[in-house]
Amino acid sequence: MTLAFFRRHRKAFMVLMVLAVISLVLGWSFGQMMQKWDRWFGAGGLRKPVGTIAGRTVRAGELGEFYSGLKMAGQASQWWAMVLNPRDASPEDRRRLYAYTMGMTAWPILSQTMKSERADRDTIKLAWLALYEEARRLGFSTSAAQVNARIESLKPLGLTGVHLARVVDDVAGGRQGLLFEGLRKDMTLVAYINWLGETLGAAVEPEMRREFTRMDKRIRVRLVALNAEDAVEQVKDVADETLRKQFGKYRKFLAGKSPEGYGYRIPDRVAIEYLVADPAGFEKEAAPEVTAKAVRAYYDANKDTEFLVKQEKDEKPDADKKDDAKAADGNAQTASADEEHQKPPEKKVRPFDEVRDQIRKTLVRRHAERLARRRLHENVAEIRTMRKKPKLGIWADGTAVRHVRAENLHTAEALAELEGIGQATGQTDAFPAYAVAVVELVGQDKARIAVGEISDVFTGADGRAYAFRVTDVQANHEPADLNEVRDKVLADVRRAKAFEMIRERGKKLIEAASAKKSLEAAAKDAGLETVVSDWFPRERAIPYGGRWITLPPALPKVGSNRLVVEECFRMAEDGRQRILVTLAGRQMVVAAELIERKPPREAAFDAMRPLIAQRVASRLAESALRDVLASGAIQRRMIVVPKVDDDSSRPSETGDETGR
Repeated sequence: MTLAFFRRHRKAFMVLMVLAVISLVLGWSFGQMMQKWDRWFGAGGLRKPVGTIAGRTVRAGELGEFYSGLKMAGQASQWWAMVLNPRDASPEDRRRLYAYTMGMTAWPILSQTMKSERADRDTIKLAWLALYEEARRLGFSTSAAQVNARIESLKPLGLTGVHLARVVDDVAGGRQGLLFEGLRKDMTLVAYINWLGETLGAAVEPEMRREFTRMDKRIRVRLVALNAEDAVEQVKDVADETLRKQFGKYRKFLAGKSPEGYGYRIPDRVAIEYLVADPAGFEKEAAPEVTAKAVRAYYDANKDTEFLVKQEKDEKPDADKKDDAKAADGNAQTASADEEHQKPPEKKVRPFDEVRDQIRKTLVRRHAERLARRRLHENVAEIRTMRKKPKLGIWADGTAVRHVRAENLHTAEALAELEGIGQATGQTDAFPAYAVAVVELVGQDKARIAVGEISDVFTGADGRAYAFRVTDVQANHEPADLNEVRDKVLADVRRAKAFEMIRERGKKLIEAASAKKSLEAAAKDAGLETVVSDWFPRERAIPYGGRWITLPPALPKVGSNRLVVEECFRMAEDGRQRILVTLAGRQMVVAAELIERKPPREAAFDAMRPLIAQRVASRLAESALRDVLASGAIQRRMIVVPKVDDDSSRPSETGDETGR
């Protein structure tokens, strides 16, 4: 009866089922729409207040748009800096590239702030939005024309329409206007931050005086340098038990990876074969490409640097010099002639006809090197299209392109010793590190090349081009027994004992020098050599790339070592007469005795003022910028008040519960 009832009313039931499905779909759609409506316009959406800046309410949508714009600008700058950085770019082009990419974005500072501070992310974003409004209030603004000018400035450095379209797609989802708006805000912030740095970093006279005093104090010292290497021969017998202990303690470590620097694990090793394109084989092909016009143009561009005639000094015998001096005392004309003789000689350039063949040979060689690289690039491209791994010897003709097989397994150090290819470099890596890295990446998708695959082209210092492939690998492993690395273990033990010997010798030397009141006398009794330094400051300043950099001065028998220099000046400032400095990394001991000191030279202050002002200003600016750009400082200046949720039990972004 029940079944008959359903059969009679099956149409009605079908209608009810369809209506039920439609109701479910409409209900789900309505729920989704309500969530979006709430997110866009409700209390929990884009219109949700997240705080105030100087009394103005800031909503979530505005804050998110500001932050995402800066993020897009930063990512675009990083992308351009990476893509437009050719290996053969000149230093000037690299400076321009940096200035128009990473030098024009605040994103690295902002992203670091987001990582380092424990405050809520919205609070940090509010602070940066307030900083942007502060910049606008003070007259800092970037127009659309300035953004376009920045893009145009990148075109001579290699930016194309394809590059621009790609970064718009990847970073801004295809919306160029959105990216340009982010660039505009980002550039405004950078201009303001740079102005703050220049303003806050004004070097004041007292700070500059203190820095000058620290830099220009000079001392002279007497030194005795003891090297473990020189005492190794004095270490005669080493017991097998000592070697076994040394081996057992460091057998699991690679060389240099243990805390003490020892390690006897057999490192990664590879076997390789490679193609080498020799420019000498392409010179015949390159010669017709070098025209007489190109040779002349090279001469005109480089004659003042490469083709100057070397001026030999006119040295006179001592007798002639005495005669000249007597004549100069009694004859003004002779004195005037001597002054004229002391003037620097005028530069003389070698004539074009004399250096024509030399220039042509240079240009032919350079063009041949380009042809060699091009040929090898073509070979690599052809090899990569083949499904099966071909024999590399097919592409070798024996002269212009040769095939070389180095079948034995080589460590990175052994690869670096190979003639020619050992010193070759690619776009990012040197050949030895690139080849050995294949061992760690065997079987992984992220491997740059797999075993048996051809590499990119590497260029050697001799101009030859190389492309290699790894034919066999052996991962690092522990040696089977002591005998496999006995020579290395024995050398390390003997050197360590020698180092202990010279440390004890250095201590006794200082004790004897204190007793005799002289390091020289104590060293003479011990049969050691002493050396006396010239006057040296704490640092030596040299110009580099438009800036000044400072390096520790070089001391005789020691070289340029900052620790020894600092200890010598600490000795002078503490009133001590002698010190002993242990350099464990170099396995050296240095005994130093203060001879005399000199105060700062007033006459040198003006000459050093640019360097001192630069260093003091940079230090002051960094400190002041940290204070000015801190989230708390921005909030105080701009009266930023973040909105705090009423639900204090809501977990924070770090995952910790509020109130802990």
